[in-house]
Amino acid sequence: MKKLKKENFDLLFADPLLPGSDLVADILGIPLVFSLRFSLAHNWERLCGQLPAPPSFVPGAMSKLTDKMDFSERLWNVLFYALQDVVIDNVMWKMLDKYYSEVKGTPTSACELMGKADIWLMRTYWDLDFPRPFLPNFKFVGGIHCRPAKPLPKDMEEFVQSSGDDGIVVFTLGSMIKNVTTEKANLIASALAQIPQKVLWRYNGEKPKSLGSNTRIFSWIPQNDLLGHPKTKIFITHGGTNGIYEAIYHGVPMVGIPMFGDQSDNMVHLKAKGAAVIQNLNFMTTESLRDAIKMVINDKSYKENVMRLSRIHHDRPMSPRDEAVFWIEFTMRHKGAKHLRVQAHELTWYQYHSLDVLTFFITIDLFLIFILFKTCSFCFQRCCGRKTTKRKAE
Repeated sequence: MKKLKKENFDLLFADPLLPGSDLVADILGIPLVFSLRFSLAHNWERLCGQLPAPPSFVPGAMSKLTDKMDFSERLWNVLFYALQDVVIDNVMWKMLDKYYSEVKGTPTSACELMGKADIWLMRTYWDLDFPRPFLPNFKFVGGIHCRPAKPLPKDMEEFVQSSGDDGIVVFTLGSMIKNVTTEKANLIASALAQIPQKVLWRYNGEKPKSLGSNTRIFSWIPQNDLLGHPKTKIFITHGGTNGIYEAIYHGVPMVGIPMFGDQSDNMVHLKAKGAAVIQNLNFMTTESLRDAIKMVINDKSYKENVMRLSRIHHDRPMSPRDEAVFWIEFTMRHKGAKHLRVQAHELTWYQYHSLDVLTFFITIDLFLIFILFKTCSFCFQRCCGRKTTKRKAE
């Protein structure tokens, strides 16, 4: 920390997935800019960044819900938010609070430190995400890594061109999944062998026995360049954010085989927008995968829908990378961006929801009802008392 302080940095730029950057920024006394896709159930953004997330139409991250929810889904979404909050508050935040307090030597709230971030660069956009309320210090820069396609290596280009009018299928399960079980590999290879397209499959396992002559295995592929190739018909993907944004950027419909993390949620979003179909790896069969591929290729609606998303993605005042750069430099020029930070950070939970104001109004209402009741009761007694006296006199 002494070495870092001597460098006189202007800003700290970090992904909060790895905790500690907010503590470092606080100790160094410099502005903090976050870059993230989303946190579990939007917990960091909601509780620490104060980003509004009405559960009636903002589905929790990884809830596999859309913004169009019926009663049972809204009920589950509320419970999902609450469950995530309870688990994270009692596990992650308490652990971080204890660690941060030990480092600083004073009681410290990790969520409060995270909430001091000047700018939150969210790696999503309204082409993939559903509309929701947002704050002035939250900037949506989905597809920040996307770029135009470059020419393919010569041998790969020759294989792609050999596909003729049928085109090619690009298949990868991402950098973290190197291979699958032999049984699954043969199932997948058998399905791929039954389509007329040429297939480029990123796979590091043992060569499947059912591999067709139309499929070529690669230990690495230039994914972005292949997705941008005019002969690419569909993208078979695990649903990672980088891959699906490259597919949206180039307008390629998808077949998703999600495995973990945000992958299922990403594919649910794409399915809801009509740009993809989903296959469950555990229950997938050769026939179901083959039929899913053929459906996405032959049904023009998938291509039309993903092209609509692609047009939305490109129709922006500036590229997501330029926007991210602008806000980072903006924060450095102004020594922070606290003027964009909402006052909600300084409110208690009951003040945030105006429960104190509501309690005041309810109290006033009850008091007025009490006064009205007493007045009516007094008038009733006086009136009845006079009539009783008059009758007795008669």
